[in-house]
Parts: sequence; structure tokens; C-alpha cells
Amino acid sequence: MVAQAELPAGHEIESFYNANRFNFPRPEMFHASHIVKYVNHEQSEEQAEAAIELALAALERGEPFAEVADRHSDCKDKGGDLGQFPAGQMVEEFEEVIRELEPGEISEIFTTPFGFHIALLHEIIPAGTASLADVRSTIERVMTFARQHEAYARAIAEMRQQADIRWVPLAEAVAS
Repeated sequence: MVAQAELPAGHEIESFYNANRFNFPRPEMFHASHIVKYVNHEQSEEQAEAAIELALAALERGEPFAEVADRHSDCKDKGGDLGQFPAGQMVEEFEEVIRELEPGEISEIFTTPFGFHIALLHEIIPAGTASLADVRSTIERVMTFARQHEAYARAIAEMRQQADIRWVPLAEAVAS
């Protein structure tokens, strides 16, 4: 019976979202890329610093950030693109630097506990309300769960109505 609970229709999800927008905050978001040279057991601080300076020189010559990241970064995935991330997700030193940049601007070399970095800020997305597209699957999941719970509660109520439940003293129960 619970598995047969009807899934919410698209218009029901949209109505729920519109009536409850205030329950879907979106934090301030950043979209950035980086070039990093780690300081670790494989690469000394001096080696990492020299390597990040080579990357900065390439950027200063006008080479595209993604190409420089692919060639020089210890984190080469996607041209250094970190995608969108909420404020507070990255280490404090990284976030402090990107907060000072304008979209499209590239930082100087800076350090974090991981090593040396250069960052490119693509975009800052102000805090606001999450879009319906961002929360649709969550709303659908919660509405489906609520409908399943209602079906379960109805089934229990029906069983209770049909049940013949009596209290029988222990002595009578043992005798029968």
C-alpha cells in the first residue's frame, strides 16, 4: 500500500515551492578556478614556489588560465575549474583572496596550508533563494515520503478498525 502512494505532479511541486520559497535559502556562492602547487613529501616549499612562479609568468604573458592550469597545476582537472561552491567551503586563506577579486580577475600568488595558489574568480552569486530546479528533487522526495506516510497511517487505522483486540487476564490466557 505504501509503495502505491501517488508521486506528486509537477504543478504540485511548483505550488509547494512557490508557497514555501522562504524555506529554500541559497548561500553566497563563488565560481573560481585555481592553479596549485602542493607542498608535501614529494615537493618542497622551494620547488612548489618556483613552479607556481612559472605558472604566473605564463599568465602574465597572456596565456589562457585553463591552459596554464592544465600544464602547471598539481590539480589539473578541468583547467583548474573548481565549479560553484558556497561561502565557507574552501579554506579561509583561499576565500579571503577570492573575495578581494572582481569577476575575471586573477590573483597574485598566495599560500594556504596546502601550498601555493593562483586563483581566477569567474563569478560571485549573491545569497538568495534556491531555484525550483535546484530543489525540485528534494521537494518531490519529501512530498512522496509524506504521501507514503499517509498511506501507511491509513493502513494501520484500517487494521485497527478490523482487529478484535481484547484484554484477557493472564490466568484465563494460560487456561485456554
